[in-house]
Amino acid sequence: MTAGEGLPTSRLAVLRRVDGWVVLCVAALALCGLAFIGSATRDDPQFGTQQARQALFLACGAGVGFFALLPHYVHVVRGAWLFYGAVVLALLGLPFFAPVINGSQRWYALPGFSIQPSEFAKLGVVLALAALLRFKSRARTFDGLIVPMLVAAVPALLILRQPDLGSSLVFGPILLAMCYAAGAPARSVLAVVAIGAVGLVLAYLTVLHDYQRERVSVWLQHWTWDEADLTQTAVRDVLRDAGYQPWQALIALGGGGLWGHGLGNGPQNRYDFLPYRSEDYVFAVVGEEIGWVGCLVVLGLVAALVSGLLAIAMRTRERFGRLCCVGVATWIGGQTLCHVAVCGWLAPATGLPMPLLSYGGSSTLAALLGIALCLNVGARREPILAGDGFR
Repeated sequence: MTAGEGLPTSRLAVLRRVDGWVVLCVAALALCGLAFIGSATRDDPQFGTQQARQALFLACGAGVGFFALLPHYVHVVRGAWLFYGAVVLALLGLPFFAPVINGSQRWYALPGFSIQPSEFAKLGVVLALAALLRFKSRARTFDGLIVPMLVAAVPALLILRQPDLGSSLVFGPILLAMCYAAGAPARSVLAVVAIGAVGLVLAYLTVLHDYQRERVSVWLQHWTWDEADLTQTAVRDVLRDAGYQPWQALIALGGGGLWGHGLGNGPQNRYDFLPYRSEDYVFAVVGEEIGWVGCLVVLGLVAALVSGLLAIAMRTRERFGRLCCVGVATWIGGQTLCHVAVCGWLAPATGLPMPLLSYGGSSTLAALLGIALCLNVGARREPILAGDGFR
């Protein structure tokens, strides 16, 4: 043991090899999130405590992430399927034990806080797919296509039933990226895309609720509107009803201009026009208050984080660790792009937090755990856990 440290020398060496660039990007995004959550909830009697709670979530996530760095990630591959099974069971239990909040059952209500299993399901799918695809030969076989699709589809469908369309869509990019990184042929990846497209059409026709179909319909309509249409009573009625949230977010993003109105001074935010602005529409607050330049800075931080995770994947020989890094990078990057697209009405309105920026304990803790796993992989490059690792 090293004097005064209380940690074995080998573990201290691992901590020294942690990628500081990734840690810096995470810290910067977390601080941005705290600032904009505080701006979005200032003087709000109902949500005024969210900034302090988010700081607590970040502190807990950082602590758990630190301890997740200490043991070798070989233990993660051993428990990957156990973790996946636990999140699937948690999703199965929601219809029986979760309260109905805003028309959906997504959270287990516990004293003082709540848990959203769908956020941890993303990490569970990354771990399960990495454990499944770590053998290169499997990625090139029939079951290497079908089985990974089933692994991702089970939690995605359970989440879609909550209903939570946004979170269910995140699993698609994760599946595609990890299959491709595992060596699946291009035709297999295209087949997954085709099957996914058919699945989306069937879900739209059979699974989606009426209000979700209405959001898609309004999203399709708004591409045909021009300035003259906005004076029509029918269009105005739509913008006051199904199109209200994305329209207000679009006003916020466009109204910020190049430099924004200043932190805490955005009119859509300040005067309560923008709903769910600390969670599903936090990026609209970013655009309104620090403008397009600020949006580019925030997106640049996300891009730097994703690039750092992919850089760890590129220099990792061991396939389980490499696939985990690819999956987490796709999860963070893909979910961020979906969130931004919703705020800009480039995609239908759906509730999806922006990782590390939006308010939410489950979202924050799951993202930090995933990033900590990638840092663990990057700090340990020696072992080969798959039989084809040296080929």
